[in-house]
Amino acid sequence: MKILKILLIALGTLVLIGGAGYLYASSGIKTKPGYADMGSVSVDSNNAMLSVSVGPGGVKPLRWLFEKALEHSDHSSQIPEEMLRGALGKLQGVQLRVFDSSNKRDLFDRAISETAAALKQKQWQTLMTVRDEEEHIVVLQYLDQQQIAGLSIMASTPEKALFLNLIGPFDAESIASTVNEL
Repeated sequence: MKILKILLIALGTLVLIGGAGYLYASSGIKTKPGYADMGSVSVDSNNAMLSVSVGPGGVKPLRWLFEKALEHSDHSSQIPEEMLRGALGKLQGVQLRVFDSSNKRDLFDRAISETAAALKQKQWQTLMTVRDEEEHIVVLQYLDQQQIAGLSIMASTPEKALFLNLIGPFDAESIASTVNEL
């Protein structure tokens, strides 16, 4: 019941913030070193099931909502809460796009390849690539002064496609331990 109340408050807050709040929340995201230009998927972003861009101004409310949801959730995560809180504490921006990839899987696989190639030209490094019939996953990182400034995860399956960019200074050891936990 508490989680429902929190979600209703969050929804009401988002409605009240409106367009001006969204512009403020997403502003500044493109100036951060870990920003990943997802230009090849923006063509189809009108058909996204979910499309979110949150910059430095919107991260604090997002962090607060996520922490409250963690506090009142009965669901146990595979990732320890202290790791999630540590990663959220340094988060400066998020881009997330989720698509229905039914009948368009080749389009999203091509978008993943094009986006990864474009990011590599801007000094992003590949951490992981998986490509088989069921899934196509590419994980890239951007280093700024020996610290991870951005993490980009792109994935497609026969049902869904996901493009996620986390922006902020992240500790390489904490990311490695989080990946090992999964």
